[in-house]
Amino acid sequence: MQDKQGPLAQSDINTLHQALEEEKNRHLRTLADFDNYRKRVERQAQSYADRGKKELAAEMLPILDNLERALAQLADERTHRGLVIVYRQFIDVFKKHGLEQLESLGLPFNPEEHEGIGYVSGTKYSPGHVAEEMRRGYRFGKELLRPATVRVAAR
Repeated sequence: MQDKQGPLAQSDINTLHQALEEEKNRHLRTLADFDNYRKRVERQAQSYADRGKKELAAEMLPILDNLERALAQLADERTHRGLVIVYRQFIDVFKKHGLEQLESLGLPFNPEEHEGIGYVSGTKYSPGHVAEEMRRGYRFGKELLRPATVRVAAR
């Protein structure tokens, strides 16, 4: 290579290679920083979306409780079947978005998932196991949204 001053010295070429390498490294760091920023923003957006879903689910739980109570009281079979369909649709939508019902009946009492309100004698369940579920518990993802309110088989 030659410019108006004459041929480039090897030291000039080495200096240019070094500057190019530094610029390449700076560019790669900038790309990595941007990628990290993008991932952080995506995690925050997901966190906000999950928080909104969790808050909505928590507000809907009393409605589900009332729907369960209504189902237990209905004598008309056709109305009962129709309401069961609506109830299942609610549960399916909630499951799709991360809400799950806790299974309690017949399982050992777990203070992390159950809120005990009393004991029951003469049940088919072993002592220390959940014999009655007064109010269903729910989990959102891995987080307990509401413990199940239960009565435990007496010892």
